[in-house]
Amino acid sequence: MTNTSSLVQKLFKAILSQDKFEDAEKESRLWVLQCSNCKYERSVWDMGGIRWKAAGNPRVYRLCPNCNQMNWHLMYKKTA
Repeated sequence: MTNTSSLVQKLFKAILSQDKFEDAEKESRLWVLQCSNCKYERSVWDMGGIRWKAAGNPRVYRLCPNCNQMNWHLMYKKTA
């Protein structure tokens, strides 16, 4: 785990066992948001979030740090 954890990640670390927390981090790193404008991707974990034991591919309206545009981002799980 990196030193720059979000409050949510710190809370999960405090309440989960080490094995479960490591599993949550590993899975959260596989979930990415992809900008519909420039296709820039970043993991949910790197954004300070956790997506663990989740399903579906939601779209979220966010500011892209790459193209600096507000637009829809697709959230999906990478296969490897």
